Amino acid sequence: MESELRIAVIGCGGVARGHLRAIKNLPAKLVATVDIDENRARKYAEEHGVNRYHTKIDDALTDDVDAVIICLPHYLHVEAAVTAAESRKHILTEKPMAISLKGADDMIAAAQKNNVCLMVGQVLRFRGANIKAKQLIKEGKIGEPLNMIRRRFGNSLEFRSEWARDPAKAGGWVLYGYGSHEVDMMLWLFDTHATKVYAQARMNNPYWNDYDELSIQMELANGMMGTLTHSLNSVSGAWDTFIMGSEASMYITNEQIVLNGDKINIPMGPATELQLKAFIEAIRDGREPEAAGTNVRKTMQALEAAKISIAKGQIVNTTDDDFR
Repeated sequence: MESELRIAVIGCGGVARGHLRAIKNLPAKLVATVDIDENRARKYAEEHGVNRYHTKIDDALTDDVDAVIICLPHYLHVEAAVTAAESRKHILTEKPMAISLKGADDMIAAAQKNNVCLMVGQVLRFRGANIKAKQLIKEGKIGEPLNMIRRRFGNSLEFRSEWARDPAKAGGWVLYGYGSHEVDMMLWLFDTHATKVYAQARMNNPYWNDYDELSIQMELANGMMGTLTHSLNSVSGAWDTFIMGSEASMYITNEQIVLNGDKINIPMGPATELQLKAFIEAIRDGREPEAAGTNVRKTMQALEAAKISIAKGQIVNTTDDDFR
């Protein structure tokens, strides 16, 4: 790899802006933009001093591109990633990795076959409080981990894109759009995976055209219980994690950890920039990055199990090879 990683950004919606800002601060160079809307692709290219913009992915995957950042609607991640891998381009894709476990497996297989890096934008892994919490857990500060409860409550009625209202395209905005963050954080903090999953969901507000209340209960491979509860109908907001251990309890918010009553304040930091930095360094060093596709597969497996559990109203055992 040259001193600068040459990047094409695929998808010029709002989420791409954070990635474009990060590129400016790292040994990386924007080479091209891609969007089905030519005017939008041109606008993003011009804003960042780039002459090349395209409406088709294939046209962007030329010899002067080392990697792509995929910022497309959820249902398009798999096709874009496989196309990039087959052109020997490294891949950083926004979350969710895919909207099915099969899709995630197709992405992993394509990346491995073509010897390219596949990373998923699980940006919460790069926030300061979450990094510190994981360190404290590894140091044994809570003792044996017993139980974890993660909450995300809000009452916003805003959608940036109409495709997000279509469960076939979003995979379910709460389950995959938000849930890919929440479930990933729960599994990542303890380097574990879900062995059994039971989930319930309800559709109450027609605005969302999807579940707006969700609860997922997981039995984890490390022996813990894990519960995610998510609401789009709560005026009082929450975005936090409670962890109970045999020796201490921990409470985590975006910028604070409370360990047995002692507060530790930690800024979130430039998470998107740190994420891209990890991607660049993994490519340079020839190793898997944090949030590699093979690692995030555990998150995709848990989400798939939750989807099936909601549909069937029963516990799903992920250790069954044919649970899908």
